[in-house]
Amino acid sequence: MDKSLKLLLCVLTLSVGSNFVFSQNLATERVIAALQEGGYIIFMRHANAPGQLPTEATADEGNDSLERQLDEQGKRDAANFGAAIRRLNIPLSSIESSPTFRTRETARHAGLTNVILRDFLLQETSEIPEAIVNRLRSELKVRPESGNRLLVSHSGNIMAIFPDLFPYIEQGEALIVDPAAADIALLARILITEWDNY
Repeated sequence: MDKSLKLLLCVLTLSVGSNFVFSQNLATERVIAALQEGGYIIFMRHANAPGQLPTEATADEGNDSLERQLDEQGKRDAANFGAAIRRLNIPLSSIESSPTFRTRETARHAGLTNVILRDFLLQETSEIPEAIVNRLRSELKVRPESGNRLLVSHSGNIMAIFPDLFPYIEQGEALIVDPAAADIALLARILITEWDNY
């Protein structure tokens, strides 16, 4: 990574608890370039999944527990996200997901394979056990040796780490985290519909 890009990323770095304001278009282009080199974490909320639970008749294949599932928009968004990751040559060395159906479905529709299910990504409520928060914090400090880590999770987990995040995390939105920073550092927020812009 050249010095000017490193400097820009340092300027953009957001420590937990700060407000995040920058020029989205310019900054995100620089962050995409950084992702292409690897070493970052993409901490993502699952794609669009309505709160209404499916019935046996409307459940997607494999949703035997009748959990929340992606709607058609969520499936399209996840597919477009995966296509954009491949088009942009963003390497993913590890793809990790909450065990819920909608997170696994997000990865599947994105065309991602070898997904590792992680219980520490499972928490969905606003009251997250301290042990889980500590585990999340430690995981967000693990810099991949190559490529980037993709963590597909839920709003509860994400907001527990970034409690002052505003506006609230959208379904499908990704936070780009620099695990090499002194504290958990947020470089960018990218909506699932924005990856196609780069």
